[in-house]
Amino acid sequence: MTTILIVDDEERVRNIYSAMLKNEGFKVLEAKDAVEASIILNREPVDIMLLDIKMPQVYGSVFYDVIQNFHQKVRVIVASVYPVDEQKKIIRGAADYFDKAQGVDALLEKVKNADRQVKQRVSILIVDDEPKIRQIYRYYLGEHGYRVIEAHDGAAGLEILKKNTDISLVILDIAMPKKNGFEALKQMKQEFPAVKILIGSVFSEGDQKTMLPGADGNYDKSEDASRLIKKIEELLNPACAA
Repeated sequence: MTTILIVDDEERVRNIYSAMLKNEGFKVLEAKDAVEASIILNREPVDIMLLDIKMPQVYGSVFYDVIQNFHQKVRVIVASVYPVDEQKKIIRGAADYFDKAQGVDALLEKVKNADRQVKQRVSILIVDDEPKIRQIYRYYLGEHGYRVIEAHDGAAGLEILKKNTDISLVILDIAMPKKNGFEALKQMKQEFPAVKILIGSVFSEGDQKTMLPGADGNYDKSEDASRLIKKIEELLNPACAA
């Protein structure tokens, strides 16, 4: 789950943003100033920040420099009453800019775009011998911003893992030609222990856990796609799942 930190001294604004973003499935944190925001950033991971400019104690422009030095992975969307052209002069190099006069729908679109960019850092390997299943996975994962790589069996999947060090998670079928899920899981865990393995099969989750106890997660293909996305996010962001 993507975590968004709202940094704005106006409680009403924070409440509006927070309600909208939570309704879209984001995890939302709030801070009324840069001091509170710093404490949050040092305590837990944040993916996207909505940053006001004119705030008490420390202006957003000053705090942005701190973020750039110590929290470079955070994508900052400047959200201010200043026109966008002025925002760009005050804070250079932010991921995006939002004039509060544009309305929350425009802000939500900017947040979703930033979310896609955050998730594109994550590569997922689909190992399944059914082209239709790979196509379905590719569509839903792509919609949620993930970079997708495909393999038609376990042997091909292992070769891809050897050549792509940026793969974070594998969706692994069980019944496949050449090298099945049992063999592939064992070898993947031995050679790529940092990669999360999510079993995706027509077998029930209970049966999957019995047959392949070494996997990190299980997905029954009869479940809907939103369940698959939730399981992926839980594996990639265990702190958020907790």
